Amino acid sequence: MSSILKFTAFLMTLAIFVCTGCSKDNPANPNGCAANFNYAVELQAEATALSNAATAYSQDPSTENCNDYKSAYQAYLDAAADIKLCVPTADQAAYDAAIADAQASLNALSC
Repeated sequence: MSSILKFTAFLMTLAIFVCTGCSKDNPANPNGCAANFNYAVELQAEATALSNAATAYSQDPSTENCNDYKSAYQAYLDAAADIKLCVPTADQAAYDAAIADAQASLNALSC
């Protein structure tokens, strides 16, 4: 269970980085990201669902809760990947690697 909580903490940290990286009044990103793109809104629903699923799974490690956790985790990773070009970072490779590492951890989780 501790690995689940570690990865959840990692993802929440990633969400905070993404959500606070830019303000709403930044000019449009050359990658086509809107000037008013709101990172917090884009990832908040997935982050909340992941947090709730991780809590439920840690309290009751049933197959159903595991599958719910995996689904929420995948939705979060998908959302993070969808906005990767809009993430204000100089190291896109590190962002991609973080998502790939989290995906590998998710894939290794068996219910």
